[in-house]
Amino acid sequence: MGFRVACETEGVRGVATAEEVFSDTFGRFMRNWTFIMSLRQVADVALPIAEEALAAIHGDLVERVSVDPEYRKIVVKLDGSESDWDEGLKAFLRTGMTRTAINNARSAIDAASLIFAHSVLDDCAWSYLKVCAIAGPADWEPLIRDKEVAFADVRKPLEEIRWDFINKKLEQLEHKSLLSKVDLLFQICTPPTGFAPINNYAYDRDRLVKIDEARHGIIHKNEMGKPLAEVDENLEFISKTSNFLMGLVNQKYGVKINPLRLFGFQAPPAARA
Repeated sequence: MGFRVACETEGVRGVATAEEVFSDTFGRFMRNWTFIMSLRQVADVALPIAEEALAAIHGDLVERVSVDPEYRKIVVKLDGSESDWDEGLKAFLRTGMTRTAINNARSAIDAASLIFAHSVLDDCAWSYLKVCAIAGPADWEPLIRDKEVAFADVRKPLEEIRWDFINKKLEQLEHKSLLSKVDLLFQICTPPTGFAPINNYAYDRDRLVKIDEARHGIIHKNEMGKPLAEVDENLEFISKTSNFLMGLVNQKYGVKINPLRLFGFQAPPAARA
């Protein structure tokens, strides 16, 4: 049995358990992460093939431009005189166009991968906070102790009033930064000394800050074409961070993944004869 909500009054928390939300969050992470990895795997296979096809397309374009009386005037020598459009120039233009297209495609894929991965981790952090709220609502009381209760709510059960405040807090957190969510998870689920549920991984807040800044730059500062350093390493860090946060919640509340919930079964599938 998973942790059942403390107050199952309809409209308060329904019948969701911490175990169900925990399982759903991990399952959603696995599905979403598959999309990101598929994008990168297809790109790794397709880009070399695309480079050959683009080289032919760009070669044809350069040839047509080189004999067009109007377009011939576009490319000039350093002294400003009309270009001779010799084979060296055509090869230079052809190669440059193809290399630029491939580099732009790779930059776009890297940028999209980082943005998607950041979004996936943000969802995990917020959802694991919901798990904490269901499993240990009393742990949220320091965060809501200064809230005022409306006179109309005075007759409500204490558990219902507490959940109303927690729910509002969760709604606010949904729009907060990833770092804010992760910091709160650490505050609620303070890990014991030496806590290391994942081999070859150590949580690094500064690294997460840099990843967040890179994502912000792509979206808000027109840095789409800016090369991203250590993309694969950062994606691996994000993936492991999600699993680390799962372990953080597990060590605090003991909540576990329900395999049936994870794979969408309501009951164990019938055994094969």
